[in-house]
Amino acid sequence: MKRHLTSVILVIVLAAFMVLGYFVSPIFIDMLVMIFFAGSLYEMYKCLKDGGYHMFKAPPIFVLVTAYPVFYLMQHFIGDGNKTVSAGIQGILIVLLVGALLCLSIFTFKPSADKSREATPSDGESEISDAQQDAEEPQTVAQNAGKSDAPQNAEKSRICGLSDLFANVFLLVYPTMFLTAAFVISYKYSAFFAILFAILVPIIGSDLFAYAFGKAIGGKKLCPTISPKKTIAGACGGIFGGIFVAMLLWLIFEYVGGEIAPEFISKCGYITFISHERGGLWKSALIYAALGAMCSAISELGDLAASRIKRALGIKDYGKIFPGHGGFLDRIDSVMYSLVVLLIAFACIYGY
Repeated sequence: MKRHLTSVILVIVLAAFMVLGYFVSPIFIDMLVMIFFAGSLYEMYKCLKDGGYHMFKAPPIFVLVTAYPVFYLMQHFIGDGNKTVSAGIQGILIVLLVGALLCLSIFTFKPSADKSREATPSDGESEISDAQQDAEEPQTVAQNAGKSDAPQNAEKSRICGLSDLFANVFLLVYPTMFLTAAFVISYKYSAFFAILFAILVPIIGSDLFAYAFGKAIGGKKLCPTISPKKTIAGACGGIFGGIFVAMLLWLIFEYVGGEIAPEFISKCGYITFISHERGGLWKSALIYAALGAMCSAISELGDLAASRIKRALGIKDYGKIFPGHGGFLDRIDSVMYSLVVLLIAFACIYGY
């Protein structure tokens, strides 16, 4: 009951932002992205920190505060608001690079986790022979590996190893880099269509149909070591569901919008995939079906990747903000992968 109630509330909230984005301004769709961006970034930061990694506060805060403003300002003022230029993308790249520089700079001046490797032998000390060093090195590596996976303690809070640096850089990639792709897609193309496609195909199409097919058919497990409940039948059903939802969107945006109510797609900034002259309508249907299949397949991979990360961190859910569903990342792990597919596909379809 709790899970269904949360689903209804999420649908209402999504619908409200999409309606405001259509009738008022696309900025409301960007606000929806920013809410999930902030929530996902916080959840991953907290999970990594609770998992025993020494996390740096400055880089994620910097990226969260500057990513969208830098993208927007560079696209509007340096790119003159032209959708075919990539000034905003360069802005996001700059923000991510500065975030990485912050990670490396903080790591540089943090106490090392392995003092013995930094220490220089004094003149009175005898050098360790190569044979002895080779014999001791595997044991040292094994000990350090065990320490890196252990929960934080008083000593861990004062030191910073290479695995901690990798964890902080990873945070700039997942979910940060994935979700900043939503800014690019929503601005360069139709925000209303792109975000709707990125959400409905993996969540309503793939997830819902995968659950229904998996429960009805059962059968062989897809990846039992990562996600014991997923089945091959469910994965196939998810791809079918993604194609089904994609074709519904084709009916709305290409058939109805392109043939019956062109003012609808004009209002939301949508441009038909192919000119409807000389059979373009039906060619676009094939592209929609292919996009639905690809987004569904890749979104299932995104779901498995999120589960693998949770298993590595020893957690069940990334958060608890959505009762019965978990956290922000639990809801959009598949959406993030779909954003990558759409970014590539739109660049190929529209040529910019």
